[in-house]
Amino acid sequence: MDTDLDERRGLPSASAWRRNELCSASHQLSQEAKRLGQEAYKDSPDARSGKRGHASMAGEAVELDETEKTSVAFMRERADDQVTRIFGDSPVQEFKERRLWLYVGGKPVASGRVDRFIIGGKVALIQDYKFGFREPDPAQINAQLKFLSVVLALAYPQVHHVIAQIVSGPYGVTEARYDYRELEAAYGDIRATLRAINDPHATFSPGPEQCRFCPAQLICQPFRDATVAPISKLQITQLPVEPNRASKLLDEVEMLRRLCDQVEEFYSEKLLTDPSFSIPNYAMVPGAVRREVTDWDAARGRLGEYLDTDQIKGAANYRLGELEKALAKVLKLKGKDAKQRMNEILHGLIIERPNSPSLKRIKGVLSQTDPRQSNAQVVSE
Repeated sequence: MDTDLDERRGLPSASAWRRNELCSASHQLSQEAKRLGQEAYKDSPDARSGKRGHASMAGEAVELDETEKTSVAFMRERADDQVTRIFGDSPVQEFKERRLWLYVGGKPVASGRVDRFIIGGKVALIQDYKFGFREPDPAQINAQLKFLSVVLALAYPQVHHVIAQIVSGPYGVTEARYDYRELEAAYGDIRATLRAINDPHATFSPGPEQCRFCPAQLICQPFRDATVAPISKLQITQLPVEPNRASKLLDEVEMLRRLCDQVEEFYSEKLLTDPSFSIPNYAMVPGAVRREVTDWDAARGRLGEYLDTDQIKGAANYRLGELEKALAKVLKLKGKDAKQRMNEILHGLIIERPNSPSLKRIKGVLSQTDPRQSNAQVVSE
């Protein structure tokens, strides 16, 4: 089981606080989904990459690829710049990857893990790192940061002012500030949300934002009622053109699309983890093979004989495809010849990795233990 989930003790967490505000029944149903093994939105490649980035920022020794190393270095520099801006050379206490608990009546009722927080005198700085390319909510309206600001102020009574930041590579830094009065108001909001979450008759309120990454999506009947039923009754010849109705329809389509994705994810994981499980006409089909450079410093040295510095830097993230295009232009080669020449230049520095397999509808028989040994054909992409 995920260590972070164990640490939460089955209680609400800051990372899901916005969802809990919008749909108070989400937490209870999410716990049931986990109990049944029907949890949606488990680890994805992007999520695992983000976890490696967070671990590296916390000082753990983790293996990162070149793109992740660049992201971490940039994130660290951007985060440290903010610390200097706020505290200057003043003495501070720094904490990383620490879980803070909210207590009511002496009992823990919710928690949140803080990527990094720094205390200097009466001021505390919270930093939440966002890896990836999905734009996060600005700090000023971020429910997770509001929760973390409150529990930090409760845990460290000397703190009178909390600065909470979202630190992102693509989207920069956003910042919210909480004084005593604002922290008190935020605490009242949190207590109200907790009461709604723990109500035996907690209400369901499905919608695009709260359902986006809800773990209970696969077993939530109100979610299906809000998506499948309306779409199934849709008359294609009479799509609404009134703006509000069009917006509602597009919300339903987005939610239904995500439900379909999660159904496929569920069966994909089942096929990958249970050798005895099979589905007629469906199998996990191996992904295309991708090439990766193992030592970019050495690769840049070799490529420097053919390409100038600007050409090498111009290839986004040093992608081999982009570099091959530049090489083909310089050496006047065609696509396949450029690929072969690139392999010769970087011999010993390139490894091949298969992309993750994906669920496909097939004809024929595909071995689940070794998908390469098959006579199957993919029917649909």
